[in-house]
Amino acid sequence: MSDAMSNPLPVTFGPDGLVPAVIREATTGEVLMVGFLNQEALAQTRSTGLVHYWSRSRKKLWRKGETSGHVQHVREIHVNCEHNSLLIDVEQTNAVCHDGYPTCFYRRLERDNSLTIVRDRWFDPDDVYAPEGGIAATTRIWWAAYETMRDHDFTRESGTSRMLRQAEDRVTERIIEELRELAGALDGTHRHSDQLADIRLEVGQVCYWIALRCVRDGLAWERVRPDRALDPPQPEDVPSPAVIAELLRYQAASWEARRDDDPALPAFESMRLAANCCVIAGVIPTNLIRADLNELRTRRYLELFFASLERADPGRADRIL
Repeated sequence: MSDAMSNPLPVTFGPDGLVPAVIREATTGEVLMVGFLNQEALAQTRSTGLVHYWSRSRKKLWRKGETSGHVQHVREIHVNCEHNSLLIDVEQTNAVCHDGYPTCFYRRLERDNSLTIVRDRWFDPDDVYAPEGGIAATTRIWWAAYETMRDHDFTRESGTSRMLRQAEDRVTERIIEELRELAGALDGTHRHSDQLADIRLEVGQVCYWIALRCVRDGLAWERVRPDRALDPPQPEDVPSPAVIAELLRYQAASWEARRDDDPALPAFESMRLAANCCVIAGVIPTNLIRADLNELRTRRYLELFFASLERADPGRADRIL
């Protein structure tokens, strides 16, 4: 009988059947993440040489990197003095963190309880994971909903459909107006209620009118990439509200001077500024787009559109919205 078969496993699992594991980069000694393993996960980790975990939220076994390809090759497994926790040295492929950072511990806790990002981001999670509820998937459906209103005559029921189908351009004027109102919300010259609520409102309006202009002009989602434009920057990369307000007014003037130009570039730049505003207001851009989609989902004339999503991928709309 082999040693592996004759000796009992020197690991004590908790009442939930799990043992916590600290994952460390074998070469640098940097702590990468903390995960939990049950007996099956530990057995799979030892037999395959790739770290497996038990997901407490999904209640299932999973292998690190099964979606991203960012696998963890086991070098050594250490057991603590009480046999109730593990330290696993690994060779990490690419970045470990689902947020795109080389370690999950990429933020430092400050004395005032704020968090400071202290590591560079290695990848865009939307490019790697393409999550159903991520900004790429959400903006694709959002864009397609407006294309549906452009391509079908819902003009008796929808003012948006009328604007998307008419030759006269009333949309660009609203983009200009909303960009200036967003600038005013930032510097205090435009008020509806409290400042943060005003910023959120105006960001939503900016995105709505820009989408209408681009869809009306026949620009596909791939030409504009609203997902990349609305991917929020890190807080330390966001200029001051006064600077962003100035840039928004410059964008408004650019839209005004070039009404008939291809809107792809100014659309991207304007939405990028809107994403900066979201950071200031403490709102996730995806949530604003999702809110608009949820509103569209209540429209009777779009029932077939959302039903087609359901037929193509049951539950997809529910997962995103």
